[in-house]
Amino acid sequence: MSSFPKGLSLLFAASVIFFSSCSSENPEASSVDHKLVYDFKDEESFPDTRLSVFLSLESKAQKASSIKLIHEETNLQWTCNTRSMDKVEHKNSKWVGCTNFFPVKNEDFPSGQYSVIYEDLEEKETETYFNLQTAEDIKDHKAGDFPAAFTSPNTKKIAVYSNEDVLLYFGEEKEEWDSNEKIIYDFKNAWCLRTVYVLKNGTVYCLMPPVLLGNTEYIKETSDSSSENNK
Repeated sequence: MSSFPKGLSLLFAASVIFFSSCSSENPEASSVDHKLVYDFKDEESFPDTRLSVFLSLESKAQKASSIKLIHEETNLQWTCNTRSMDKVEHKNSKWVGCTNFFPVKNEDFPSGQYSVIYEDLEEKETETYFNLQTAEDIKDHKAGDFPAAFTSPNTKKIAVYSNEDVLLYFGEEKEEWDSNEKIIYDFKNAWCLRTVYVLKNGTVYCLMPPVLLGNTEYIKETSDSSSENNK
């Protein structure tokens, strides 16, 4: 069996380490995608509000360490660390972000320009920006007020979720879905659907309360049932 002579193998290993370290790139974001989400859990509650921010990275295989948001007018700041991040790779693109930035208690996210500072594990940074447009007093309404409470144009979508809260479908409601059984036929583990109103050119999402589909083949685990099973 052939092998490198000892001296050449050490030289080869050293050169790999050297050129690998020299070729390390600075992170670079090609775009930023943001969505302000108003989540109505039920008919009686005011919505939970969260902001989702994702960066499309141009740099190769950068390992995310943190993403910081800064509202430039007020200097309010939010930070998401690597444990709370979502990382999505598809073909040649890589998205890194967080779906759970929350506003100051009892307030909404302020409108205006935000800086987004991404830092990798080598403490290298890249900065980009987006402009947030909030919707009109949505946080002060309940689900039953909509869609009548909207004063700006909106688009109606449908979201179907599994018993494990995985999004199975998002888009236009299909004409053939005239019964819950037909939704379950298309997605055997479909558990509930939610009406979603999309505003501000796709940057604001209003999720109406879930409607159960009556799927008896799949059981949705809850914290209560889990605790019972662990006794």
